Amino acid sequence: MTVEEGERALPTSKVSVVLDEEQQTWLRMVLADRDGEEALRFLRQVVWAQVEAVRRKGLRGHLEAGQR
Repeated sequence: MTVEEGERALPTSKVSVVLDEEQQTWLRMVLADRDGEEALRFLRQVVWAQVEAVRRKGLRGHLEAGQR
């Protein structure tokens, strides 16, 4: 499934991303170094991981509601 297909599969909602101290330091370093490769790694490992977790939780809740 592509990202575009995944976007159509679930309704759009707002997602809050929480960064711990280590992640904030990582983000500052990426911005200071202007390291595109490391920025992409940060987005995938930290930000996108949180977005996916919220989306999975939403899908699971949607499926559980359908079982009632």
